[in-house]
Amino acid sequence: MRDHPHLGTGWEFPVRWHQDADGGGRVATADGEQAVAQSIRLIVRTAFGERVMRPEFGSTAEDQVFGTREAASCHRLAHELRTALLRFEPRAIVDRVEAVAAGDDQDNRVDVTVEFRIDPHRRPTSLVLPFYLEGNA
Repeated sequence: MRDHPHLGTGWEFPVRWHQDADGGGRVATADGEQAVAQSIRLIVRTAFGERVMRPEFGSTAEDQVFGTREAASCHRLAHELRTALLRFEPRAIVDRVEAVAAGDDQDNRVDVTVEFRIDPHRRPTSLVLPFYLEGNA
């Protein structure tokens, strides 16, 4: 949290434990840009209604596993993810969300690239999130 204390600190996901020198344990934490990247992954991978106390949180990305690798489907996926990120992650400046068919037809994979910044004067960070469509995983 040295560079951007305003971004906060939270538990890493998935939850992990670190062992202290005295043998005790503590929860691993994420802060700064790492926390924002983790949040983006969680938003993308959480389906609407999955969180009982926040049923409106998440995206429709997991609904797309039954879609196709066609350009129109990829464009729709990218648009829906961008909308979810703008709604649920105010710490990130989302520059680009792109979904493209990846690998060969047998892979049935779509790669989603999310470019974001936490500071308008910094270079963007890229996350590539693979989605495997129904049929091949």
